[in-house]
Amino acid sequence: MKNTRRLLEKFACHAALLPVTVALLVGCKADISVQDEPADPVTQEFPLVLIERPLLNADEEPLPFELFDPAAFNPGAHLILKKNAFAQSAETDLLEPVFGKDALYDVKDIAVSPDGNSLLFAVHPPLLENVPDEDQPKWTLYRFDLKTNAIGPLLTDAAERELGHDINPAFLPDGRIVFSSTRGTTSKKVLLDEFRPQYSALDEDEMSPVFNLHRMTATGDRIEQISFNMSHDLAPIVLPDGHLLYVRWDNQSSRSMLNLYQMVPDGTQNQLVYGWHSHDTGANESRVEFVKPQILANDQLSVLLTSNNAPYYNSWPVTIDIANASDHNQALYNKTLPSDAQTPLFPWAFSNVDTIERAGAVHNMFALHDGTERYLLSWSPCRAVLNNVTVACSQVPADQTITFAPPLYGLWLFDNNAKTQVPVRPGREGSIISEAVVMQARHKATYLADSTSLNADLAAENAAVLDIRSLYDVGGDAQANIGVLRDPMATRSSDRPYRYLRIERQVPMPPEEVQDVPNFAFGVTRQRGMREIVGFTDVEPDGSVKVKIPANVPLALAILDSQGKSVSWQHQQWITARPGETLQCNGCHYPWIERTHGRANAQGEWPSANPGAPVSGQPFPNANPELPAQVGETMAQALTRLVGMKTLKAALEYQDHWTDPAKRAKEPESKVSYNDLTTEKPVGVPCFDKWQAHCRIRIDYPTHIAPLWSLERVTRDATTGEILTDHTCVNCHTRTAADGTTQVPMAQLELTAQPSDQVDEQMTSYREIMAGDFEQDIVGGVLVDKLVQQVDGNGNPVWVRDELGNLVLDENGDPIPVMTRVPMNSFAVPGWAGGSRFFNVFKAGGAHEGYLTPTELKLISDWLDIGAQYYNSPFVVPQ
Repeated sequence: MKNTRRLLEKFACHAALLPVTVALLVGCKADISVQDEPADPVTQEFPLVLIERPLLNADEEPLPFELFDPAAFNPGAHLILKKNAFAQSAETDLLEPVFGKDALYDVKDIAVSPDGNSLLFAVHPPLLENVPDEDQPKWTLYRFDLKTNAIGPLLTDAAERELGHDINPAFLPDGRIVFSSTRGTTSKKVLLDEFRPQYSALDEDEMSPVFNLHRMTATGDRIEQISFNMSHDLAPIVLPDGHLLYVRWDNQSSRSMLNLYQMVPDGTQNQLVYGWHSHDTGANESRVEFVKPQILANDQLSVLLTSNNAPYYNSWPVTIDIANASDHNQALYNKTLPSDAQTPLFPWAFSNVDTIERAGAVHNMFALHDGTERYLLSWSPCRAVLNNVTVACSQVPADQTITFAPPLYGLWLFDNNAKTQVPVRPGREGSIISEAVVMQARHKATYLADSTSLNADLAAENAAVLDIRSLYDVGGDAQANIGVLRDPMATRSSDRPYRYLRIERQVPMPPEEVQDVPNFAFGVTRQRGMREIVGFTDVEPDGSVKVKIPANVPLALAILDSQGKSVSWQHQQWITARPGETLQCNGCHYPWIERTHGRANAQGEWPSANPGAPVSGQPFPNANPELPAQVGETMAQALTRLVGMKTLKAALEYQDHWTDPAKRAKEPESKVSYNDLTTEKPVGVPCFDKWQAHCRIRIDYPTHIAPLWSLERVTRDATTGEILTDHTCVNCHTRTAADGTTQVPMAQLELTAQPSDQVDEQMTSYREIMAGDFEQDIVGGVLVDKLVQQVDGNGNPVWVRDELGNLVLDENGDPIPVMTRVPMNSFAVPGWAGGSRFFNVFKAGGAHEGYLTPTELKLISDWLDIGAQYYNSPFVVPQ
């Protein structure tokens, strides 16, 4: 009764629960008939396995179903084997022999082998007393063999099991196993190559270790990482054609959503399949996430629409037409959608929001593979409290507000054709059946072999290739006249809007036990994390790019103008390529463009806006005759074939390959290099002298930006050495004049290196540039915040008034003004150098034109564009 009372309190009910008959439970779905027991070979002969868990945790709080914390441990679950789907059939607790009766373990993620004889599932053993969190047992994969009743961990080596959390197993057609894990077997090697310690990195919210996809043999050997996301990749399943479909947490910067992705089982051709613009498709256009994908008997894809920690644990089963759509209302190119790409799986008004429909609520679903359109549902009737008695919602008058009772999730067999439901495992107060499967054979998916088209030389370098047809292509529409831009006689390089591409890498954050990273280290915002520059390359006149990039690393792209400032929307989708792979895409995408983008071989995408070379054996129109193209080639592809593959650089380098010298002189080469700095160069620049996949550029404010303000910038008389001009930044942008008196810093911008009065661990100059401040003035020889009289919304002065609204007068009988400080906007915007007023004075004709060199301005631009962090490595932050 204690748990019952607690449940009633938590779910805002105020009566003890009473036994309710089956007829009462389903009374709210008048179109569904109830049968006593199933009577067919499938439900009589095949065993059923379910997971039952308490609705209250150890703290007697409602059980959380946290979508974004797959490592969460909720002890008290039980893995139950039933002989068949009869409600009264015998039950066996499969893990009781392993851990003992009533042991506080957790279990989830049941997967059935194609032959129906084996189960895989994830188990978290009970916690150990007086053991730190980092040394507690991990989630590990177990196997159950129906023929032998053998059950145990898939990995026999106990030490190997503790190298990471393993969850979400699935059987591959060749017998291997794909699963989601925090092991990061390859990511840790990359960390070592980047001169960092090996650790299980945290997700972008820095809440839990990152789960990425791995695969291994049926016996747990040769574990290999196949996906590389900064947040979680979860719930892999095998599509009928052999591809893997999985759920990816896109969590970069301001984005946070679970979308559907697809890849070949070796990790190549990783791509977004569905969902980016479809998260408003829940009940009443509520926000949803896409979880628990599975393939139905008719090969359709089904998912659950749900929300994070839905109060009643409810979800909405739907099918998704991924063969014809990339979003619920966005068809693939040359495909049509007669209706929404998402179709409710059942005809009843289920919901994903914080109330239960009168049809009840579905928590989870498992499809039978016998062609009957039957489903095992974890289903709760709609229950209400009426006059302190628990009743079916149908007994509450329609004009009366329903006070919901706690859910009662039992296991039911729903027949979608006959519109019948059969009780398989009645719900029990205080418990929920979170998963259930039938151990039944099913059609095995097509075996999709590992790619044989990977470049072995690139793979040996742990490198891949990025091949973009045109950055001017957005969803198949050209944002500029590509034909004019690629014609050297029509457009000079200085007139092209896109000149360079910068590739970035977010630094994986270590857990606290490895390195505790304080807030001040990120600067004014943690939104972009810490970032490094992977390198730069130039953009060809037609907007094309082809360049060698590191493999097995999540990367982001930024398009730059001739000054090196970003002119593109923030790239909020990590791209990755496997060693030896060529990652091809037609162009770019904007947040509001819903057309399909980034598909392997451009399948389903709108045709490229860049037609490429018009004929073979001839140069591009009006271009260098020494560079004959092949029909359809982009300029980058042609240049790679004729000259060689470009590698990423640490500088903005331009060489005019395309001008025909017979028609016009070639443009001069240019180079803006960090090597030209007279202050300390960013970390990692020398690596690019002979590019390797682990080359990175790191910019830290105290080491690389702050010294620019104190660098001596004087010109002297060649004969006398007398100082003619002094443009040293800190000489004017300081509160202390040359004679030692107090002054207002020039332009209200103080660029000194002393600790800030806002954040002790950050320099004054950093806070002055990046954080909003207040205008200052000198009063009595002291620099103070300037005070002015406050005005209301109509511009009228505001005076001090008493509680009755009367003016308060001073000793002279005059009204007393309400004084306020004068706020000032920051001089720069993190993530957007182009929108930062800091650069205005350095433009042509500006007051500080020529004070900073092009290389110095580029350094500042790069640092601002990647996020204006204070430090960009957790391991250089003072502790």
